[in-house]
Amino acid sequence: MHYRNFLTVTYAPAGYLNDNSVGQIKEHIEKVARYIKLDKIYLETYRSEILIERKKMEEIKALFSANGYMISGGITTTVTRTLMGSMCFTNPDNRKRLGEIAAYTAELFDEVILDDFYFTNCRCESCIKAKGNRSWTEFRLALMNDISQNVIIKNAKAANPKVNLIIKYPNWYDSFQANGYNLEDESKMFDEIYAGTETRDPHYTHQNLPRYLSFFLPRLFEHIKPGKNGGGWYDLFECSLEDYLQQAYLTLFSKCREQMMFCFPLLVNDPPYPAAAGAFYDEADLFMDKIGEPAGVACYKPYHSFGERLLHEHIGMSGIPLDPYPYYPENAKVVFLTADAAWDSEITGKIKKSLLNGSKVFITSGLYKKLVKKGSEGDRIEDILPVEITDRKVTTDRFTNSAFGQRNSGDIRAQGTVTIPHVAYNENDLWVLSSALTPYSSHPLLLCGTYGKGKLYVLTVPDVPADFYKYPAQTLTMLRNEMDLPVTLECAGRVGLFLYDNNTFIIQSFLERTEQVRVRVNRSGVKLIPLTKSYVRPFNTVTGGGEYESCFDVNVLPGRHVVFRIEE
Repeated sequence: MHYRNFLTVTYAPAGYLNDNSVGQIKEHIEKVARYIKLDKIYLETYRSEILIERKKMEEIKALFSANGYMISGGITTTVTRTLMGSMCFTNPDNRKRLGEIAAYTAELFDEVILDDFYFTNCRCESCIKAKGNRSWTEFRLALMNDISQNVIIKNAKAANPKVNLIIKYPNWYDSFQANGYNLEDESKMFDEIYAGTETRDPHYTHQNLPRYLSFFLPRLFEHIKPGKNGGGWYDLFECSLEDYLQQAYLTLFSKCREQMMFCFPLLVNDPPYPAAAGAFYDEADLFMDKIGEPAGVACYKPYHSFGERLLHEHIGMSGIPLDPYPYYPENAKVVFLTADAAWDSEITGKIKKSLLNGSKVFITSGLYKKLVKKGSEGDRIEDILPVEITDRKVTTDRFTNSAFGQRNSGDIRAQGTVTIPHVAYNENDLWVLSSALTPYSSHPLLLCGTYGKGKLYVLTVPDVPADFYKYPAQTLTMLRNEMDLPVTLECAGRVGLFLYDNNTFIIQSFLERTEQVRVRVNRSGVKLIPLTKSYVRPFNTVTGGGEYESCFDVNVLPGRHVVFRIEE
């Protein structure tokens, strides 16, 4: 290992290995070594009808091993001339061929990873017939379970009983179930899982993946298969250098064990990218062993669910650290729920139990709307806190806060107009903590009501979730303050907070400008100790922060991060 706290890893696709001689690959190894220190490589045996023959693969293995690499194998289950290259898994010839490839690869390697094209979107006549009256999701989930157990795992383990099989899941997690990725079952079948953390350009690409996904998805996987989320996998497709590096930052902040840079030929041909990543890893290895396990507000992403797609990422990039679970976090003191939670038919009862135990539960307007009139009489969401998510829309750039006994922020301007649903509520039964303003009217943005010993909050979600970034700093700060975090940021959106369980935290800017961030620690008389040597900009201790808190003004450079330890 070149680093104390993580492995740097890459992947060599079959096409690259097929098209280059062993001598050429040797030159490429030497070239990449000038820019980045790599520990491990996955060598792909098969992709899109290219299969590397055994003699050449043995020579390539020996070459990388002689250069200090750990070696594993890889498979990409694609063919040519189909949408996304997806195989038809009801085709007997494909099943037979895939079983042979799995066995062949396991003979060559004691560890094998499946690249994230291991899904199906086939709607050929054979698949239509096999589907029958089931939905495409039901059919594909069952089909890929069968392929995983009876084709991939069965044949690989027969060829090499000690082989470690890894399934790598892609970044598009809200759509897994639609294409047969059965995260609930496959995570139990395979020895390890792996997270796609590639967000690329989050603006112009069609996926529009918010940067926070590179942190969120590995953390979800860690709760799905503790200790067995092998790593995070990002690439440089459609990336500026800053896009690329921020993927690397967040993948590492999530404490992924392997940092997979896809792929080896791209590292060869685009030296600025591996050079920049190598410089970051040199810096990060100095502080990664000083930060603990990630922590944050517990949130719930049920298996096979989707609702307010990618909303978690927009919340995370608004300065609210999230800790995602595939099961309801019943012991959490603060819970954040999006419309995804509606996939749990017992969710209202679970919310009630949390509230009666004294927890704070935040639900989005999207979730509230899905739960209305669901369940038996007396056991519905409206029996906890009655509001109406109306069909009327509000478009504005003006906001205000109105919490009991706290500073009223007056009439604040956002960074642009935002459209939200109008929420109707019963006056004085609930309290509005933050509002959107239109001429001569206000509209709830954050509502709060008590239930038992707990508090239920309804957060109004913009029609465009990325408009969270437009909200004034005072509006976002109101939301953050209610979440009882050990550290709270006062700043605009697109600044992330990453909390750890040992009094350390990271602030990551996603802005194009230097930003002054006020950091509030919920203990008096503490100091902040920088853990990054690169952090040279001064920060100020702010007086008058309050009897039970300590305040600091921290300048964060564009696109960069700062790491601190809190000391008494």
